[in-house]
Amino acid sequence: MNMNASPAVDSEAMCPQCRTAMVHVAVTPHPVVRNMQRNTYVCYSCKRTRTYMLPGKAEMSVPEKDAAQHA
Repeated sequence: MNMNASPAVDSEAMCPQCRTAMVHVAVTPHPVVRNMQRNTYVCYSCKRTRTYMLPGKAEMSVPEKDAAQHA
C-alpha cells in the first residue's frame, strides 16, 4: 500500500494498449519541479507501466522572519 499517495489522485487509469484498468503503484517527487509528483501506474494484464506528472501537495513555507513574529 502506498502511504504517500494523495487522496486527490485517481487509483486507476486506462491502459493505452489493452484498455484495461491500470493500478496506481507509486508516487515519487518530480526531479525538477518542486510542486509536481511522478505517479506511476501498472497494467497487470499486459505488464506496461505509465508515469504521469501530476500536481503534488501544496507546500506552505514561512520565512524565518515571519515565523519569529508568530512565535
